Amino acid sequence: MDLLLIRHGRTDWNEEPRVMGAKPIPLNEAGIAQARHLRDWLAQIEIHAVYSSPILRARQTAGIIAEGRGDLKVIDEPGVAEIDYGDWIGLSFSEVAEKYQKEYQTYLTHPSKMRVPGGEQVAKVQKRAVGAVEKMKKKHAGGRVAVVSHADVIKAILVHYLEIPLDAMQRVGCDNGSLAIFRFGTEWGDRLAALNYFADVNKIFPW
Repeated sequence: MDLLLIRHGRTDWNEEPRVMGAKPIPLNEAGIAQARHLRDWLAQIEIHAVYSSPILRARQTAGIIAEGRGDLKVIDEPGVAEIDYGDWIGLSFSEVAEKYQKEYQTYLTHPSKMRVPGGEQVAKVQKRAVGAVEKMKKKHAGGRVAVVSHADVIKAILVHYLEIPLDAMQRVGCDNGSLAIFRFGTEWGDRLAALNYFADVNKIFPW
């Protein structure tokens, strides 16, 4: 199976930036443009299923990507929903870093040991997300599946299949509107074929 992991398009809260969690923050104009760009690029290949986190910004992105594919419907998959960021939701990242200095540093450097205050344990998020992918692998063996999710969930999935410790997940790039491709069962085994594709070059090289 080819797994296309897509991070939702940009929102106003991404611009600030602010912790969203499950809040129903819609795509902004830039995010809609990112989703359309992905849709147009992916139009050249066949996709057998489109799964999405049920959270609004991901669902909107998935809906745009599924446009023009006949009766292909977006399937909600709670297993790839955003991490519950608990007490951090609604705070800017600078506020989180100031008010939760120790927890935030653990989140950045040792997420395997991290439970967000009032929220989810990162290791359990990885377990549910990988569990969802494993079900897709069984259902769509030999197929091509798009999954629209969130940055940290995508990172957690990727490090699992790359057999990299969860504590390294924040070293993986995953910008808004970007695509990662993981191919299972190739002649070279399971392999990462693309990472952070379509990322904004000005965000990667801000200087």
